[in-house]
Amino acid sequence: MLSAGLDVDAGLMERIRRLRQTDAWTRVPAALREKARALGKALAGTDFLDNILEEEVADHQLGLLLLDGRLVRTLEPGVHAFWNFTRAVQVEVTDLRLQELEVQGQEILTRDKVSLRINLGAHYRVADPIKVRAGLPKHRDFLYRELQFALRQAIGDRTLDELLEQKGALEQGLLERIRERTEPYGVQVDGLGIKDVILPGDMKQILNLVVEAEKAAQANLIRRREETAATRSLLNTAKLMEQNPILLRLKELESLERVTERVGSLTVFGGMESLLQGLVRIEAPKG
Repeated sequence: MLSAGLDVDAGLMERIRRLRQTDAWTRVPAALREKARALGKALAGTDFLDNILEEEVADHQLGLLLLDGRLVRTLEPGVHAFWNFTRAVQVEVTDLRLQELEVQGQEILTRDKVSLRINLGAHYRVADPIKVRAGLPKHRDFLYRELQFALRQAIGDRTLDELLEQKGALEQGLLERIRERTEPYGVQVDGLGIKDVILPGDMKQILNLVVEAEKAAQANLIRRREETAATRSLLNTAKLMEQNPILLRLKELESLERVTERVGSLTVFGGMESLLQGLVRIEAPKG
């Protein structure tokens, strides 16, 4: 039965599960079985059933079967059982799902000596559990440190203005650098992003003043541009009136209409023609 290998036959394992639920299995206390094994004695009946390792691998996991510390093979999702007589049989289970890792509160100086506190988030997965086991005893700690180092180097090579203006390029560069470091070990980083850039209080005030000055300058530029456009429009209108007497007369009537809107009563002497000629007159520019 044991010469066939480590695996316990599925049919036999089902009978063993049923046996474990009977009085024959529970009759001998677990403490007594452990004591007998420590003394090198064998218990009759069901003692051999203690030497079966049963492990479940979920559908989002991959199992690694180890015999005396040596990797034997991988285990697909399902329930697996192995004989464990006079040898160390282990099953290491690795989660293959996408996971999140945050690097928070990193105090970093920019190239122009501005102190920043930055929070970074990354999404990763274990792409090759065999490579991870062979090269990284703690892959999550390794990834955390690599993110720290890469972030510090990237921020230290940039000024504050470059960081704020090139945040997308900075994140892409960080992602490429991290992938170069982690992929040989079987860890795949799917994405990362800078979540927060926290400035010191005095630097916030200075930046607010700079932004305020820039906005005021933009507003002044727009106002000057509108004034120039209005002046140019008036000049074009004046040239048209100079060349067209009828247009000039219409402009006089328009001005008269605006004046009379503010007058409660109006007494006219000399007729309408006297009113039009004497009250409103637009002189054409001379020579």
